[in-house]
Amino acid sequence: MARYLVIRLSALGDVAMLLRLLYAVARANEQHDFILLTQPFMTELLVDPPDNLEAMAIDTRREERSLLGLMRYARRLRLERFDAVLDLHDVLRTKFLRRYLSLWEIPVRHLVKPRRERRALLHRPAGAPIQPVPPMWTLYRKVFVEAGLEVPDLPPPIALHPSLLETFARLHPELVQTPRGRLRLGIAPFASTAAKTYAPERMKEVLAALVKDGRFELYLFGAPGREAQQLEAWAKELPELRTVAGLLDFSEELLLIATLDAMLSMDSANMHLASLVGVRCFSIWCCTHPAAGFLGIGQQLEDCLQPEGMEHRPCSIFGDNKECHSEGLSCSEAMPSAQVVQHITAWADAQLRP
Repeated sequence: MARYLVIRLSALGDVAMLLRLLYAVARANEQHDFILLTQPFMTELLVDPPDNLEAMAIDTRREERSLLGLMRYARRLRLERFDAVLDLHDVLRTKFLRRYLSLWEIPVRHLVKPRRERRALLHRPAGAPIQPVPPMWTLYRKVFVEAGLEVPDLPPPIALHPSLLETFARLHPELVQTPRGRLRLGIAPFASTAAKTYAPERMKEVLAALVKDGRFELYLFGAPGREAQQLEAWAKELPELRTVAGLLDFSEELLLIATLDAMLSMDSANMHLASLVGVRCFSIWCCTHPAAGFLGIGQQLEDCLQPEGMEHRPCSIFGDNKECHSEGLSCSEAMPSAQVVQHITAWADAQLRP
């Protein structure tokens, strides 16, 4: 039996993407133990994990932010007596940790990021064919394979124990009771950056059209603070909307997502949370592109909603660009709300067809 330290510190979507694979790896290698090192609040995502998988928290925003704090934490990791380190982040902090542990003859393997392919994607001539970058989860998978572990070709969604969903239903009956003939649709209209976020006025049109359609139970997801305030304002205008922003922790949000028929999100963490529990996700891509390798595991390219005629897309891999390179409407504004609504209602037609 071996103990594997698996490192992925951030971001939320990347950790959620990794978890679907990590659950599958842990179940396929029951003789080994796996410890995921990540930020404290992300440990809540380990809902009903395999018995040989657990999380360990490292707070790089506080205690372990400084070099001295990171050195203290590295000494603590050495005392845990890991048999191997798998660095699936490959940033400055994780490089420090893995190099420190390698001094004690602990084998280390790490993610190799497709930097050249990403640069080529961003700097191709306008109108040139898009060459997809390898999906990020397959690069994670490669590290596990190189470590000699048994890894499934396509990791299945995590299997939540029915008792967890039953407990959630008892605690939040108002969130799980759905009239017959209506579809449960989660909507997460925000992303980590403004460039990745569909224009609020367009999203409001989408919400109004779905409410008017009358076939949906709509649940709005967002973070406490500014996002929650925006959702509450929309819910006041459209009382049929239900906002759960700031009401549930990460594990409870994941359980709620597992009860949905589908989800609408940006290219964001919520797409990966839906993928984690096997829920279909209609994703909106603004300045980013699914060809950059960050489409949720198991999601389909035809469910990626993208603005047409934007020759400069993608102009960013992570959505952190400072300015828009498009003339006229930005990528966040260019896609008509009717395009989003039509895709969702066509799905509803198929689901509710007699």
